[in-house]
Amino acid sequence: MAGKTSKYKPRLSRFCGAAVIILLVTFGIDQFRREMSDDEYQNLVVSGSFRTVDAPYIPEPSTEIALSLGSSADQNSAAAENIGQFQIILPESTITEGMLTLHDDLHPVKSGFTGEMVSLLSKKNEYYSLSSESVMLQTDAAEALNKLMEDYNKATGLSDFVVYGTTDTFAGEGSCCPEIFSESQLGTTVDLALKAYGETIAFDGNDAESWITENCWKYGYILRFPQGKENSTGHSYCPWHLRFVGKAHSALMHDKQLSLEEYLNFISEYTAEHPLAFSFNAVDYKVFSVESTGESTIAYVPSSGSYSTSGNSESGFIITVPKG
Repeated sequence: MAGKTSKYKPRLSRFCGAAVIILLVTFGIDQFRREMSDDEYQNLVVSGSFRTVDAPYIPEPSTEIALSLGSSADQNSAAAENIGQFQIILPESTITEGMLTLHDDLHPVKSGFTGEMVSLLSKKNEYYSLSSESVMLQTDAAEALNKLMEDYNKATGLSDFVVYGTTDTFAGEGSCCPEIFSESQLGTTVDLALKAYGETIAFDGNDAESWITENCWKYGYILRFPQGKENSTGHSYCPWHLRFVGKAHSALMHDKQLSLEEYLNFISEYTAEHPLAFSFNAVDYKVFSVESTGESTIAYVPSSGSYSTSGNSESGFIITVPKG
């Protein structure tokens, strides 16, 4: 028995030693696994994409928006700013479309009407007349024109304006509006003349009729070529040519006394992070520019409410967000 006992004890010692080694190795592997798991969590990437439901469907880009958890404070702050917003994609082709696009010899119109068009004959009120039954105008511009002419009548007692042309204006010999502008192809411009003594005569911006040029900004229209802005517009004073840009922008242009060219430069300084904020007619607005990044430009808009976009014909887009 003594011989057998002496053989058994060494084996038990080896078994206990092996067990201790196994426990140490298991503990080490578990600790290593936990450390690796923590590193993986720190490097976890949450990605996704956003698309506005209010805008027409545009395929989402291949590039994803990504937020790295545990990343720098700047990255986290940037991601937090996009909470409650949708991502929209602005195709490069639309840089020449919209209410604020600039069109002249250097910036020709590349596409025609971009909004819903209506016949003024079927929509006009009794406070102005038409030179042709075929005159067409963009829907919002038509509604604004009706209100402008109604209030002109209330202020002056007159209803002597004639819409001489919109998308197509007679500019031949004897015309009351002897020039055709490429921007008229947008469907958001109005060329005016006057009825006097049974005839149609040119509108020179004087007398009681000057109420229109002085107040059109309240209705979303601008005098496209204002007096004293020849250096920026490259065109002489033209009181008979109005362009609809929407109330937010017409109010700003009036307040800052800017031509369209000057205004586009002015707005280019404001970004989504630092927008231009202002109020007009009890409505709060934010306006900012987004620089084009090529074929598809990413921008962010509120997930609730409305917004509008317009190209500036050169370097990017202008986004307008009303709230109120």
